[in-house]
Amino acid sequence: MEHRRENDSPLTEADIELFNRFYVDFLRKRLDDPVSFLKVGTLLRRGDLRSVIHETMALRSMFEQAIPSVRQRDLVLSFPGVLPNLHNILFDLSQSYGAEGNTVQFMKREQVETHLDGTEMFRLDVDKAMEDFPSLPDDDRRMLLDLMGKRPGEATLRFLMVILADHLFLVALPSGLAATTPALGRLRQLIEARLGDKADELIVEFFTVGGGYIRRAGEGLVFGGSNPLFDPTYAAPEAPAVKVFQQRWQEHKLSLVKRILSAEMPDLIVAFDR
Repeated sequence: MEHRRENDSPLTEADIELFNRFYVDFLRKRLDDPVSFLKVGTLLRRGDLRSVIHETMALRSMFEQAIPSVRQRDLVLSFPGVLPNLHNILFDLSQSYGAEGNTVQFMKREQVETHLDGTEMFRLDVDKAMEDFPSLPDDDRRMLLDLMGKRPGEATLRFLMVILADHLFLVALPSGLAATTPALGRLRQLIEARLGDKADELIVEFFTVGGGYIRRAGEGLVFGGSNPLFDPTYAAPEAPAVKVFQQRWQEHKLSLVKRILSAEMPDLIVAFDR
């Protein structure tokens, strides 16, 4: 049975406040942007990356000076490893050169800009390579069609929502399968086969932004719930700020499921249990 990382502790009210400052004040993102919301929420969910967001906001002025452009700040959300990489660049320069004079500030901006320019190239190349790739791979489509052949209450599936750069994926897996690793491994193999020789050159780093269950109901399927490995958990779920975040998280996740199914299986009748 898979488990969360040891430092993936439940989100607190302070963590939600941190999310809002990083998301709205630093990245200048809209709360009705589901892809960006879920990407930042994934950074917050992961304990190893949550600490990086904490450090970013603790040293906000340094990061704003190094990344003055809002468009460039959006590149932080290209892949989960971008923000930690920027931290390494900035802190290595601080340790090497000490005082924050004009020369050090210029070097920081220059190296950060170079890294973000490279990140943008990777992001565009991945998006270009994946533009005709289905968001619902063939095996996952067959699993949904097979579920449609069952009687209501007879069988269920689980799903994961995955984002690579700006490309969405819906991954289905049997409800009795304890591990999600094989399903994500299958998706990675499909993507690497699509990329071909470029697979070793490009970044294939997923935002896995939660999941839940799929069950047959009436003439269609119902999507709902959460995945214990990839959806956030909360220290005080009844706190007002936490409840708002939790509701937005679930609505955004299911809105992306709807977006994928509307494009890939438009005749499928789908309902959502929020």
